[in-house]
Amino acid sequence: MRVLDAAPIGQSWLDRWDSLTLFTPRRFSALPGMPFPAGAGRYPTRTEMAGYLTAYARRFDLPVETGVPVRRLSRDASGFLARTSSEVIRARHVVVATGPFQRPRRPAASRSLDPAVGQLHSSQYQRPADVAGGAVLVVGGGNSAAQLAVELAAAGRDVTVVSPGPPWYLPEDILGVSMYWWIYLTGVLNADREARVSRFIRARGDAIVGTRLRTLVRRGRVRLFTQRVTGAHGHDVVLADGTVVPVTSVLWCTGFDPNTSWIDVPGATEKDGTPTHSRGVSPVAGLHWMGLPWQTRLNSSIIDGVDRDARRVAAAIGRAGPPT
Repeated sequence: MRVLDAAPIGQSWLDRWDSLTLFTPRRFSALPGMPFPAGAGRYPTRTEMAGYLTAYARRFDLPVETGVPVRRLSRDASGFLARTSSEVIRARHVVVATGPFQRPRRPAASRSLDPAVGQLHSSQYQRPADVAGGAVLVVGGGNSAAQLAVELAAAGRDVTVVSPGPPWYLPEDILGVSMYWWIYLTGVLNADREARVSRFIRARGDAIVGTRLRTLVRRGRVRLFTQRVTGAHGHDVVLADGTVVPVTSVLWCTGFDPNTSWIDVPGATEKDGTPTHSRGVSPVAGLHWMGLPWQTRLNSSIIDGVDRDARRVAAAIGRAGPPT
């Protein structure tokens, strides 16, 4: 077995903004066999997470080869060929565990703004000073948008948030106990992706963990529009209801698309590049996926759910014969 990674272990966490913390408590941010160490805060920081992953690989002597990007994955009659920067590796089975968050997504409207308008995607943001001066429009309805809007407001910036729908806030604590313990004990966290509660959550969209943004909106310190961005011109962003929002700077917290352009295997992906799979198993014999949202259940997208999905993929590999 060979495990290839283009970057050092944990680098994807270190590349995010300075103040980033996970929104899962330490208990739910650990991998099997090694508890997450105690720290100053309930939620691990990005540097703590990177350090934990590095220590985990060292403790279990995992055969991770870093600095080895796979340029192309193809298939011939005898199996798969992974072309790296220095060699071609043959394999009967391949697990793609690059996750869904590689290519920053911006709406088409971003291209119609005046060049004088400062624009930044959340993947480029490190700290408030990175955002050009003046009022800031934060576009997005997820945890990144909420966290960065709160940080910018705390830095004294004039902040407006545009969310595609009404934010769904979940309190960090319920009756003094972490919300994650409640959804774990009630079975929601491990609910199968096709369970009724899972279908409801998927239809509702991602929840924002914590209510700080809601408090700032209620106090008038942050303005909130619950409309989609449909256009832009000059120094104005246009919303679906016709509202025009003048902008000086825009922080796009509009998510990511997967980057599967390097996978040259017919049937591996949909036309838009998203993985084709059933619970991590590709219709292409010998190809498997890991780390996808809702791969098998709600917590497939957080660290706490990695082990069960990994065991499922490992079992599928064990049951399969050589690809044909």
